[in-house]
Amino acid sequence: MLDFLVIDYSLLPAFILAAFVICIAPGPDMAFVISRSISQGRKYGIVTALGIQMGVIVHILLAVLGLSAILMTSTWAFLILKYVGAAYLVYLGIQTLRDRKNVHILTDKKKVSIRKAFFEGALTDIFNPKVALFFLTFIPQFINPEISSTASQFIILGLILGVIGLMVDISIAFISSLFGNFLAKNKIALWWQQTLSGITLLCLGAWLAFDGKLKS
Repeated sequence: MLDFLVIDYSLLPAFILAAFVICIAPGPDMAFVISRSISQGRKYGIVTALGIQMGVIVHILLAVLGLSAILMTSTWAFLILKYVGAAYLVYLGIQTLRDRKNVHILTDKKKVSIRKAFFEGALTDIFNPKVALFFLTFIPQFINPEISSTASQFIILGLILGVIGLMVDISIAFISSLFGNFLAKNKIALWWQQTLSGITLLCLGAWLAFDGKLKS
């Protein structure tokens, strides 16, 4: 039973850092939580964040199935996937830096129900193909097939990522409900946040590509 909890703990600090940076980088999910918190208050922002994480769970399950199919093909396919994932992190870093001026926070005052706020958050995440690609390429960078089941490691790391994302989104909902209008108008703060996130993603992608400790 405890074998299910075995992951490569030497890579866990890097995973947590990468997950945190990705979660705090301004993007559609964060903008959605901020917008909902500004327009309808903290409670609706938190419910939207919970819905987004429900979408994350769906992506984790789908990615586990996809990853299992890749591993059944060959270990070389998994190695290729790891390098593609490292390159994708670099790509995300570049895109984050390029899109620093394109982060917009909408403040729609249209009211929705709690149930609708939850399902809108979930559907927004579930039907985002970029999220599916992210899960399939990012998490395998921190999986070591030699120590335990690949599927179990994927689930554990996916849940850790989900918890980090939920904590960040709930914090964003609290902050936005208090200072949302200021955040929506303060382009400088968002610009610096995205700059630091982009540089960190570039560095992590390079480290994952060239670090000799990362085994396939």
